[in-house]
Formats: sequence, structure tokens, C-alpha cells
Amino acid sequence: MAEHELGLSRGDRWLIWVGFPLVGLAVGWVLPVLARWLLSLPWVPFGGPLRLVDALGAGFGRVALVGAGLLLALVFAFVAIHETLRVTVADSGLRLRLGDTDRSVPRGEVSAVFVDGRHLVVLDGESKQVVRERLEGAGGPRVAAAFRAHGYPWLEHDPYAKLFRRWVPDLPDLPGAVNAVLAARAVALKNKSATDATELRDEVQKLGYTVRDDGTTQHWRPLVRS
Repeated sequence: MAEHELGLSRGDRWLIWVGFPLVGLAVGWVLPVLARWLLSLPWVPFGGPLRLVDALGAGFGRVALVGAGLLLALVFAFVAIHETLRVTVADSGLRLRLGDTDRSVPRGEVSAVFVDGRHLVVLDGESKQVVRERLEGAGGPRVAAAFRAHGYPWLEHDPYAKLFRRWVPDLPDLPGAVNAVLAARAVALKNKSATDATELRDEVQKLGYTVRDDGTTQHWRPLVRS
């Protein structure tokens, strides 16, 4: 069967590549007009930069501003697409690409697939979260249809949702090593370090537990072998 690709649709990518540059062009064109209007007010902060933008509002300066707006918009468009998860669903397994990172999950390792909020979650036979990533369109029917078409065990909800409990520091129900990793992970979440948070989640799973997040609040559960 033909592979299914999930993430940004072709229409979404087209909209980004066309929409962002159009906005950039518009901003570059309107900026001198806005700067001139602001300078006409009795008082305005950043007068120096505004006067510079106003001075560039004619001739080659206007062209330079429009060009800069277009260039910045193209950079933002590239980053937006490059940093969005793309999942290829095939009979043999899953391929995930996020930024410069590519990884694969063999079909034999998958025991459950479901959506948790805006995240795609894939569990293995020990209920480890081998995938928990934000996926564009996660709540839409296209995601479920793609996995079902290739015979994956698609579920409508997390089968272990009721096992999760909120973590607080030095929780007596958890081993000290797990509490220590979760404490370090709490710092990573507070600092918005996604890479560290993911790596520390993997460390928690090596210790026999897994974790999911609600903002910066962590919820844990023991692993369950299916």
C-alpha cells in the first residue's frame, strides 16, 4: 500500500510559502508610512529608528525595505516548515522528521497509536512512549485513517490515562532516582528546553516509568507490559 504522509498538508505548505512572503512584502511597503505617522505624534519612543525608516521610504530605500521584508518572510516560512513534524506511515514502520533529525520506528515495536491533545503518541509493548510529538492536524480524521489503512493498532484515547498522577518534588511513591530525574526535567520544562525534556523523559522510561506534560506540570505512571 502507498505510504501516507502526516503533518503539514500540501495546501498548508503552499499557504506558508505564499502567505508569509506576501505579508513580508506588505510590511516592507507599509513600514515607512507607519513610521511617518508615528513621528507626527507629539511624543513617540524610538524616534531615531523611526526617522531612519522614514528616510528609507522613497526610491531605492523603499525597494530595500520591501526586499528585506520578503527575505525575512522567506526565512520564517522555511523555519516554520522545517521545524514542523512530518510522519510517514508505511506498512514496515514509521519515519519521523523534525528539523534536521530523522528517526524510524519499526512496525513490530508499535503496540498502540493515539492522539493526546495535539500530540501523536506511539507506545511500544512496555507502554513506553517511543513517540510523543506535536503533530499538525493531530485531531483530524486523516491521522486515524492513515494508521488504520496500514493496520496499526489505532486507539481513540490513551489506554493508560487513568494511571497518570501529578508529580510533586520528593514524591514518596517514586524511587529517589525517578524523583531526581523528574526534578531536573521540571527545570528543563520551566526553561522551555524541549531537547532536555525529551532526553530526560527517556531516562525516566529507563527507570520503569513514563511522563507526560500539562504545560510545565508533569504527570507520571508506571510502565505496563502488554
